[in-house]
Amino acid sequence: YFKAGRILNGKIRAVTVRVNSRKQYQASILVESENQTFKKTKKSVGIDLGLKSLTITSDGQKEDILKVDDGLNKQLRIWERKKSRRYENAKKAMAFDEHDKVLFPRTDLKQFPRYQQAVRTVAKLKKHIAERRRDNLHKLTTRLVKDYDTIVVENLSVKNMMKNHHLSAAIANASWGTLISQLKYKCAWYGKRLIIIDPKNTSRICHECKQKNHEFDSLSQSEWLATREWDCPNCHAHLDRDVNAAKNILAKGLETLA
Repeated sequence: YFKAGRILNGKIRAVTVRVNSRKQYQASILVESENQTFKKTKKSVGIDLGLKSLTITSDGQKEDILKVDDGLNKQLRIWERKKSRRYENAKKAMAFDEHDKVLFPRTDLKQFPRYQQAVRTVAKLKKHIAERRRDNLHKLTTRLVKDYDTIVVENLSVKNMMKNHHLSAAIANASWGTLISQLKYKCAWYGKRLIIIDPKNTSRICHECKQKNHEFDSLSQSEWLATREWDCPNCHAHLDRDVNAAKNILAKGLETLA
């Protein structure tokens, strides 16, 4: 039995088989086995979540957001337009059937095979894109849990942030919520510690002298998002905004342990 490239060791308790919309069979296997933990590294890390880079660590490593193959995105856009056109054509055809009082009028979208084909193709492409993103997140979170004993991340209000229509697509693409949920259960599985902290002002406080930069208070949201580096007016340290935030997140998380 294999899952995520590993042989499953232990006593199989249950197997659940599902068929998805693409007629693919998926098996979920519940296995009872001894708890496995990763080796301790005695390292801690703070992680800032972003839209340009998915994760920025306190030691300066940046993981770019997965760029799904342009060919897949192009196909998805084409088929979404086809689906929309075929939907409108189907609605018009049903209206004409009703108006002309045909003997067997079409009253259901299931009676339009070309529209149903577009629905299936759009679902297939979206599923493929989602699977690639989920696989990328699993590889990233497993690597983080292996490399660090303590991981500190920010508690983001994703639902409120999604209300910003200019950023909602990028936020959905980043999948921050999925990343944090994976870190939660993997830390529990492998004997590591996850700390979630309030991110307030972590980007605006200098990690060197711990002073807040009040010059940013007058900036609009777009101006603030465009500021990638800044100099501390107090100690004159030159700071990368995201790495600085990650270091503040780590310090804040370690304070909770003390």
